[in-house]
Amino acid sequence: MALAATNEAIGAVSEAVRSQLALRAQMLVTVSRPDIAAASDEEPKLNLFLYQVEFDGHLKNYSLDEGRPAPLWLVLRYLLTAYDQTHDSDSVAAHRLLARGLANLQEINFLSPTVPALADNPEPLKISFESADVELLSKLMQGSDEKYRISVAFQVRPVLIAPDVAPEYAPAVLTVGPPAVEGVTVLPTLGPQLKQVTPSQFEVSTTLELSGDDINTAIDSVLLGSLVLPVTAARDGAVQTQIPAIPALSAGHHVIAVARTLPSGRLMSSNPLLATLRPTLTGASVGALTPNGPNLFGDITLTGQRLGGPDDTIFVAFYRDGAVALNLEVTGIAAQTSLTASVDNAHALPPGTYYLILRVNGAQATHTPQIAWTP
Repeated sequence: MALAATNEAIGAVSEAVRSQLALRAQMLVTVSRPDIAAASDEEPKLNLFLYQVEFDGHLKNYSLDEGRPAPLWLVLRYLLTAYDQTHDSDSVAAHRLLARGLANLQEINFLSPTVPALADNPEPLKISFESADVELLSKLMQGSDEKYRISVAFQVRPVLIAPDVAPEYAPAVLTVGPPAVEGVTVLPTLGPQLKQVTPSQFEVSTTLELSGDDINTAIDSVLLGSLVLPVTAARDGAVQTQIPAIPALSAGHHVIAVARTLPSGRLMSSNPLLATLRPTLTGASVGALTPNGPNLFGDITLTGQRLGGPDDTIFVAFYRDGAVALNLEVTGIAAQTSLTASVDNAHALPPGTYYLILRVNGAQATHTPQIAWTP
């Protein structure tokens, strides 16, 4: 994922709508002001005019990752205008073209572009039509050389633009006082009721205990995301399982539940709870550093398990003096056993000692290795 590419999201949306509309309508589609579009090209066409950029009030406080500021969420509003071969927008031919464009926009409905600027949108881009009354069109097309042109308004949302701002991460809290030990009461029920996962945040090879009502030796499997794990130990009120170190399992937040197999072969599962698999960071080594004035830039190699794959969201933060000095977005490998974080010339860091904070899909590694950023 490349959040840095979202600073080109507005232009990417315009190009995505234009290209999809041109593909379906089989005609020329331009992006311009209506008066400029009318004065160019001697062929029938459709024109898109971005007339308003609005901030999405429903998502303004929604953050992609805990500890990071909320990005910008935009609503883009467009006008669609049709022109016949004589540049007229009010002829029967132009009206036919406009109807074809409306049908093609309705076919698109949801956009899921794969270009980097739009790939991180948490949901497909929704296209919806709006009212384009006489007052709106008159305001947009006023001027001595412009005339009223019948057009259709539509919006595209939500469009993500992520600012390059350092997050407010901090090293993980390992323990708060002694662990509590409480009994579990088993009540009659129609199925297992999961109440607690201990620990709720864990690393690979950890033994988990899942406790609740009607959880006993009849429970034979634990459902972690899409994985089905065997029960390694069971008693009245709780079962245990071990988290495997397999490449198919990435760090992050996962839904977990317990289940028993009925005589029919169907699984009776409990209610789900949320559990967090942490990346296991075992070490970090600094490569050769290059000076840039008083600062230095170069590469750092991190080793461990569940460090993130090619499709995971991975951040490596350089922590010093109570704040994040630099936060890098990193691309993982399929084995998830190593990462390379590259500090480029433009983000060269002052010499000194830094702690490395690793977050994969919102889950933070417990270990924060200390590195010496020196020549």
